[in-house]
Order: sequence, then structure tokens, then C-alpha cells
Amino acid sequence: TDCCPVLGISGPLSGAPLEHDARPSPSLPCMSALFIAISKITDRDKLNEYLAGAPASMAGHQIEVLAFDENAKTVEGTAPGNRIVVLRFPDRAAAMAWYDSPAYQAVVQLRLDGTEGFATLCDGM
Repeated sequence: TDCCPVLGISGPLSGAPLEHDARPSPSLPCMSALFIAISKITDRDKLNEYLAGAPASMAGHQIEVLAFDENAKTVEGTAPGNRIVVLRFPDRAAAMAWYDSPAYQAVVQLRLDGTEGFATLCDGM
């Protein structure tokens, strides 16, 4: 698979300092990828239309919904809104295969039209 190297980390998990080795560790699996969307709802009808169609776009993709909350509490900084969605994929290539798929592209504009915010892709564990 196409994934980034994982840093080898050794040391106790008891709060003692960890020693980092910047070489890829062959014993650790590739990192997953997290798709994180944070937004404010601006058009509930558009968003509801998106929510009705988006689940079908997940068929055939390895996606785990880690969080879906429309009442998230910001504890630092200024978030664009209180709607949070976190999806986990096996890797970035899998995330982009879903995002770029015809099924998701057919509905994503409804989310963009119904919310203000951003979505980002980052490495998971």
C-alpha cells in the first residue's frame, strides 16, 4: 500500500520521555488516515439532502465513522461551527478514492452548499 513511514517509538508509556527513531519501523503497521470535517450548518435542507445521499457513497470503501456530532464543544480557538465528522480509512489513498469517487462527488456539493467550514485529511494511528 502507499502510506507514509511510521516513526519507530520506544520507551515506557508511563509518562517517561520517549525515544524517537526517524527510520521507518518495519514492525509497525501503516498509519490510517482521518477525514475530519468541521463546519457550521447554514442550510439545513441542503445538509439533510446530503445526509440522505452520502451513506450510499461509502459502499465498497473501508470507512469507519469515529465521530458525528452537531453539538461539539470547542475548548480552544475558534472553530467554524459545532458540526464535527471524523472518518477513518486504511490510508490516504483509500480516503481519496472515496472522496474522488463518482458516488461521493454526486453529493458533496450539497454539503458544501449547506455548511461553512473545512475538511482535512491527516494521518491517524
